[in-house]
Amino acid sequence: MKDTLCKIFLTLAMLFMVGRSQAQPAIGDLRSPFDFEILLSASYAELRSNHFHGGLDFKTGGVVGKHIKCVADGYIYRAKVEAAGYGMALYVMHDGYMTVYAHLDRFPDAVAKRVRKYQYDNERFEVDMYFAPGDYPVKRGEFLAYAGNSGYSFGPHLHFELRDSSGNRLYNPLPYYKNLVKDTRAPKATAITVYPRLGAGVIFGEQASKSLELKNGVLPDTIDAWGEIAFGIEALDYMDKTTNKYGLYRIELSVDGEQCFENRMDSYTFSENKLILACVDQARERRGEGTFQRLYRMPNNGFSEYRSPDARGWVTIDEERLYNVECCIADYHGNESRYNFVVRGRESEIMEPQRVSAPLSWNMDNVLETEGARLYIPKGEMFDDACLAIAYDDSCTLSGSCYSTDEDVVFWHGAKLSLKAGDDVAGVPYEKLYIGKKGEKGISWVGGKYSDGWLTATISSQGVYDIAVDTVPPVLKPVKEASWEKNATVVFELDDKETKPVSFRGTLNGKFVLFKYNRKERRLTFDFRQENIKSGTHKMRVVATDACGNTAVFEKSIKY
Repeated sequence: MKDTLCKIFLTLAMLFMVGRSQAQPAIGDLRSPFDFEILLSASYAELRSNHFHGGLDFKTGGVVGKHIKCVADGYIYRAKVEAAGYGMALYVMHDGYMTVYAHLDRFPDAVAKRVRKYQYDNERFEVDMYFAPGDYPVKRGEFLAYAGNSGYSFGPHLHFELRDSSGNRLYNPLPYYKNLVKDTRAPKATAITVYPRLGAGVIFGEQASKSLELKNGVLPDTIDAWGEIAFGIEALDYMDKTTNKYGLYRIELSVDGEQCFENRMDSYTFSENKLILACVDQARERRGEGTFQRLYRMPNNGFSEYRSPDARGWVTIDEERLYNVECCIADYHGNESRYNFVVRGRESEIMEPQRVSAPLSWNMDNVLETEGARLYIPKGEMFDDACLAIAYDDSCTLSGSCYSTDEDVVFWHGAKLSLKAGDDVAGVPYEKLYIGKKGEKGISWVGGKYSDGWLTATISSQGVYDIAVDTVPPVLKPVKEASWEKNATVVFELDDKETKPVSFRGTLNGKFVLFKYNRKERRLTFDFRQENIKSGTHKMRVVATDACGNTAVFEKSIKY
């Protein structure tokens, strides 16, 4: 009876998760944001390191300044300026949905004037402003903004998103531009990974996952397995007239003709964005072994785009026979590739796994402690049960360290790590301390707050962590200073080798002036021509502060 109830509950839970996925909104057609041929540099829901790509990237011929047209009637609802992320972005509200235009070079004049006033009134570069419906109405086909390369953009393009009116759900925009984007090329897979369930399955007699390269679309060997196994795939899509590589729209897996997994990327919410950590094999990616999408659901992965009623994806190999497996990958235009391979059931002994610590349940609060270190993992932060431990590490100099015995553990929103400051930091101002993650290139800043001898930070994955000290000011270095007067532009390199710059402020003759910061290029710039400043000698002062409160100051009289 208990088993029956469990099965009923699991079935209802899966059906609920499948039902959450929403189809495209009924909004009619959308015009192209450009008046030239559409080519894409990135597709919807492509895999990024910690999120899905939320829209389409339209190419602009490698140049900034192309005119963007509004895709439908509406009004400019929001304007945002940031040093990273979307850079300069406009949000347009329509009847029941929203469109987003990011990495812009310039806003339309009326919006730019209002944004600039806000920047001066608040003496800050970054902006997030909201507007009323009557402020900036726009018509379908009307000029909206200039395409650019701002924020974390690594080449001129328009990042375009289609959202619901709340801004929380992101839809695939490609259905509205399918006829404008030529795509006759099918996606291709390069490798398959097979995963045995720990303590319940084996691959080639071992309880270790194995990646197998596809040669001309074919696995050269039969896979020997026994017990419960699952699969992953490494694959990319392609389009006509470009050399770019794109993400997949649909993945289906079937065994002996019965579907056991389907993923179809039509829409998802921002709250689901970091579920990519469970959808992709993080351990293999960190080791540089490829980007494999899991074709099974981890216990705490409720991603709504897993479509089949039972999308768990685990396959039971319990007969000594051949099992026929097919994986179909497809793009939105219907181009697809099918990969067929065979699993041979070969009875094997499945040993109890060797664990250095007891598994922690993903569905419970967990606390790990040792002398000098505490790790608190809230309920639901792991995607599966895992073996974790914390211990002292000889490489750490200022504290204990935290490390995991399961390299595939990542935390959805984060776990709280607390490290006790050692005697070596006595006398160091607490605001100069931070927790960093140790790697091959040294220690990278994570953050942290100090209290009663302990430093606490939120971490996203296992690793070796230590307390570090930053007493060095950020780099604030003039770039090509000799050309400032000629170019009417002041340029600094602004960076910090330990933590990160968190604020900057510039004045000219004692009055605030607007510097713009590009984080990816680490450039801080000021343009005299935008300030209506008279020619002459002016006293410039720039102050930059990092996350540990260290300050760099530049003061000099300059000519313009």
